[in-house]
Amino acid sequence: MRISRWMAAIPLALLSTPALAHGGHVHAGANPWTLWQISPEILLGLAIAGLIYWRGSRHGLVDERWRIAAFFGGLLALFIALISPVERLADHIFAVHQVEHMLLRTVAPMLLFLSRPQAAMVRGLPNGVSKFFAGTGWLREVIDVLRFPLVATVLFLFASYFWMLPHFHDMAILDEPIHYLWHISLLVTGLIFFSVIFDRRTAPQGPGLGTRLGMFVFAALGNIVLGAFLTFKTVPLYDAYIALGHMWHVSMLTDEQTGGIIMWIPGTMMFAVSAILVIHRWGSEEDRVVTRRMRTGREMTMASAGANRTLAIGLGGFALVLLAIVFSVVAVIDHPHSKAHDFGSAGQMWG
Repeated sequence: MRISRWMAAIPLALLSTPALAHGGHVHAGANPWTLWQISPEILLGLAIAGLIYWRGSRHGLVDERWRIAAFFGGLLALFIALISPVERLADHIFAVHQVEHMLLRTVAPMLLFLSRPQAAMVRGLPNGVSKFFAGTGWLREVIDVLRFPLVATVLFLFASYFWMLPHFHDMAILDEPIHYLWHISLLVTGLIFFSVIFDRRTAPQGPGLGTRLGMFVFAALGNIVLGAFLTFKTVPLYDAYIALGHMWHVSMLTDEQTGGIIMWIPGTMMFAVSAILVIHRWGSEEDRVVTRRMRTGREMTMASAGANRTLAIGLGGFALVLLAIVFSVVAVIDHPHSKAHDFGSAGQMWG
């Protein structure tokens, strides 16, 4: 997979990211199904991305149906996050906002790059445009720097933590242009992160298995710590949801705790799924290499391939065990038995 092809995903990021604090005040008893956010620019962007992929895939570059399903599943995740009632509700319910962000920064990028869309996207672009994305120059150099595993992981975590600071979180909820920037940053850093995780190239051209699993572990730990903090804190932190009209008949504290659980458990599960997929693809690639070498009379490579697969499975198991340990430690530290955190009973009942 050439790095230049990764840049074909940029039109998707640019076309489909506008997402706003656009609903204004909403009555607490409003019917959620009336709150669709019909944004022509986002619908057009998603349609163009799908059309480019379909046009490129007709040239035999996508020979597996699951890849097509994964790509359009990623577009569907963006549709749910940016067009469906999830988008409007997210400005009035903190927990729903975490669902929206999980779709933007994790689910959609994971599905899009799991499908390996780069070749089809480049082929589907008009000739002049595809040459620009497949060329060399400053843009490719910037992409190379951003896709360095450490940089990609730090940016991915920074985008999440920065916007959870109460001052910037409330500012983004109430200010439409800043809300644009918020969602763009989540989606773009997610695309960069998962482009590295699912890079089809093996080392040294691409990141090694240990590097990918290390990225997964650090991202998952960051998600766990932030989600656990939000779950077990004792005071509400975000006021903007009240200003726009809080829509759950529960305290803001309960709403924020629920959002923390969503970030903590389902959000972290997405990283576990990513690790399993990476290990599976790594093993499948080894099978292809072994089969190819056996056909040329190089059967001795089977032992090496088996050892590599054992190492991959061991690293994946270690990562999952590490997650379980940290999950337990954080829960004990941030939620001692001496404190009562009864969900729904703490805080003022707003909305």
